[in-house]
Amino acid sequence: MFIFGAHHECGLYYKAREKMFGNQLEMEKMFKLNNKRKIVLAVAVLALVLIVALPYAASAAPVNDPVQGTANLLGKGIVWERVNGENFTAPASFNLTLEKSAAPSTTSAASAVPTAVPRFNVVGGKLDVNGTIYTMTSGNGAVLRARHAVLLQAQGTSATGQSVTLKLEGRYFWMGGRLFVLRMVGSVQTASGKELLLIRAEIRL
Repeated sequence: MFIFGAHHECGLYYKAREKMFGNQLEMEKMFKLNNKRKIVLAVAVLALVLIVALPYAASAAPVNDPVQGTANLLGKGIVWERVNGENFTAPASFNLTLEKSAAPSTTSAASAVPTAVPRFNVVGGKLDVNGTIYTMTSGNGAVLRARHAVLLQAQGTSATGQSVTLKLEGRYFWMGGRLFVLRMVGSVQTASGKELLLIRAEIRL
């Protein structure tokens, strides 16, 4: 009877112990789960704060111009021409070296307040139009900050002495860090005629 009672009490003890440890393990699991949820929630809140604060941080930073000091403008696209009712396209690309001018020009806005317009020079580079390479020797351009626009014209010659005039205009987008991307349209003028130029470009400062 004693043995049975002791065995019975031991059984009850172990069951209670298992139940207690089972509850403890459940509590530990819940505690860990709650901690994970808290961490995930904290990360989400931090990300949200950074997303909200980023525009303010960017607006508080100095104005980012796509041409600062010396920069390379890399572009790739197509030239387009319509001849006798038919459309002809060919690949085109360029690598132009731009150098910011020391003194920007000034223009008057509607309020008659002078506004600085950052200007730059084209000091070298290559233009490839359907396999014909032109060495670009001169040119200039400007950055219209209010419109996020870039205007550019440059001159050069091919290996056979054929002259070319490149004209471009387009919008730039700051991608963060030292990278700007541009969507540009323009023209390539040679002795044989003028072709429309459609280009996607980038500037890495």
